[in-house]
Parts: sequence; C-alpha cells; structure tokens
Amino acid sequence: MKSSIVDPTRLWDEHVKTLESMHFEAKEAEAHLESVREKRESPRIRSLYLTSYIPKKGKRQVYIISIGRTLDVSKGGAKIETHRQLDIGTKLELEIAVEDRIIAAKGEVVYSEKIGAGLFGTGISFISIDEEDRRLLR
Repeated sequence: MKSSIVDPTRLWDEHVKTLESMHFEAKEAEAHLESVREKRESPRIRSLYLTSYIPKKGKRQVYIISIGRTLDVSKGGAKIETHRQLDIGTKLELEIAVEDRIIAAKGEVVYSEKIGAGLFGTGISFISIDEEDRRLLR
C-alpha cells in the first residue's frame, strides 16, 4: 500500500500560483472597469420622467411631437427612451416633466441604441437649458 505523504512545499507553490492568477485577473477586471468608468462632467441620476420631443433638421420639424421617458438625467444631458431611432446630430426641442414643473430644453442626439423590442436609448446633450431648470436636474 502506498502512503499518502503531503508535500507542503508543493502545496505552497500551488497556492502561490493560484493567488498570482487571481491577482492578475483582478488587475485585468480593474483595468476594464476603469476604461468604462463614468467620464461625464456631471453624474447621471437614474430617473423616469415623462418627456416630449420634437426632432428637427435645421428649422424643419422632422415628424410630429413624440413622447418618451427619461432613463437618466444630469445637468448636461439625458438618456431618453424613444420609439424610433434618432440620427446622431438631430436637434431636439424637449419638455421634461420633473415633479410639478416642465423643463424646456434644446438638445442634440449623441447616440441612439436599441434597448428592447421597438425601443431605443437615445443620449441627448443639452444645447440650451435655463439655469434654474439645470439646477433642478442636479
């Protein structure tokens, strides 16, 4: 019968290798998180506010007033849920219902991505917004 002798040096070496591997994986994950970390000037606050928007190309209204909702807002912009994909660069006239106020703003589409069946997440950068309304979004 063979005796089962445990070699502590071998066990220690395996343990060190496992720890080094875990450390390497943690560093890779940390680097990935840093690359996707929030880079906006002001933080976005998750919110669900009713929003109406009018897309424009130049001074021409592209189509009728549409309704959506915000997914998040900040003093610099918002992400709104829309029922159609909007072209990057499209100018918007927005009205956002925040508590008991209507905030009027002008914005520009910076991205639009499909987020579900027939829904798009559209990133808007504010071009023009009243300072008092901007403070309300903080």
